[in-house]
Amino acid sequence: MNTKIKTVCLVAGVFIAMLALAGCGGSSAEGDVTCSGSDCVCPGSGDCDIDCTDSCDLQCAGSGSCDFTCNDKCIVDCTGSGPCLVSVGDKSTVDCTGQGGCDVDCEGDCVVDCPGSGECLVQCTDDSICTITDCPGTVQSCPDNVQVCNGVCPEDS
Repeated sequence: MNTKIKTVCLVAGVFIAMLALAGCGGSSAEGDVTCSGSDCVCPGSGDCDIDCTDSCDLQCAGSGSCDFTCNDKCIVDCTGSGPCLVSVGDKSTVDCTGQGGCDVDCEGDCVVDCPGSGECLVQCTDDSICTITDCPGTVQSCPDNVQVCNGVCPEDS
């Protein structure tokens, strides 16, 4: 390859990497994910992992597994059939309307809406208020600040 083509390829690669890092408020996103500003969607069958440093709007819409980490005031929608592993900060909202289930770790006050058919497991830090809403069954209160909708308390809690 001549030098011009190598330079163009290198610049294009750096630009694409910068766009990936700019998605979701300057955070990191890996796997099957599409970001625009602070909004990120995992639309397909591949797994995705998003670590958002700002307040973000994240969606797990496909059949792959989604692993989301976000600071305060995040909005997370788990609408797909894949499992959602979510860690959010204070004043965050998580909607688990899909079939894949949600495992949510709240590092502050949060609301988790669980009308979907998957299990919702919510672990809340001490001195925080975590609320499960719209559970079609019974919300189980478990040891260690864990609540479960559509399931049973984990054995290790």
